Amino acid sequence: MKIRRLKSVCLSLLAGGIMFTSLAAEAARTIRVTSQLGGNHPLVQNIQHFKDEVEKLSNGEINIEIYDSAQLYKGSEVPQAVSSGSVDMGLVLIDEYAGTLPATGIFSVAFMFPSYEVLAKAAALDSPIRTEIDELIRTTGTRVLWWQDYGPVQLLSKGSPVIEPEDMKDKKVRVLGKPSGDFIEALGGIPVKIGGSEQFIAYQRGTVDVGMTGTTALQSRKLYEVMDSVTITNHAQTEFLMVINDKLWDSMSDQEREWMSAAAKSAEDILRAATKEENLASEKFVEEETSMEVIRLTPEQIESWQKAAAPAIDAYVKDAGEVGQRLVDEVRKLY
Repeated sequence: MKIRRLKSVCLSLLAGGIMFTSLAAEAARTIRVTSQLGGNHPLVQNIQHFKDEVEKLSNGEINIEIYDSAQLYKGSEVPQAVSSGSVDMGLVLIDEYAGTLPATGIFSVAFMFPSYEVLAKAAALDSPIRTEIDELIRTTGTRVLWWQDYGPVQLLSKGSPVIEPEDMKDKKVRVLGKPSGDFIEALGGIPVKIGGSEQFIAYQRGTVDVGMTGTTALQSRKLYEVMDSVTITNHAQTEFLMVINDKLWDSMSDQEREWMSAAAKSAEDILRAATKEENLASEKFVEEETSMEVIRLTPEQIESWQKAAAPAIDAYVKDAGEVGQRLVDEVRKLY
């Protein structure tokens, strides 16, 4: 009898332990994150940093699952996927919002940011420019957790180099979205939207005559193998956003949001601090380790590009209305 009673107690304790473990497992929150970039990309490594920080701060109460290399969604599909709740979080090039929210495209307006320092101020956490853009994006059902700085944009070419604005006339040019497309149209070129991961093949096949990409992509995507020269125009800035479904965010406890916010700030700070050096390092690599010609423009040449690109700023303001004009004015206060 005692043996039976002891066995019964043990089984009850075992069942209770299993139930407790099950409840603990259910209590842990799992957040799925989509990225169109590969696992070794600096931006995905930055997401990994966020994951590590969240799981450490929450002591495992929040688990982050990263699905990179467009396993779930392509870059253009991420805004809709996150806003609908099909996935919890995602990496988005800010230009992806410019089609429906034109004002968000200001960071891609050609020659809007004359230096990296101006960009950093415009994209700072307490910047009125960033605050307004974040609020615009919230109207889509998503919330921006942090910004990922990817550095300045350059022009690539095969055959004849791009030096003067006139060199763009009648050329097919890869663009990131509408703002960069307006820039190319102002120069008499033909904009062709091509995704970042599709660049190598597009340049190799001659789909476009001129490329447009961030400096580090020259190295990471080996674009020096299919293009002859790069002109350091620094004419726009590439900003990515990490966004989360707004309803999911609202469902979190204050403690969970605190963990997420702290990890997001850590991820943003560490990336922005390293971006400038990484871009300069990639520029040096291309110049010294590859056959690609690196062309640096004189101040006079930069001025001629700025004048030629002026209609792109007008086009941005026309599309974005009062909000766009307000953001342009705010950026110019930083000069």
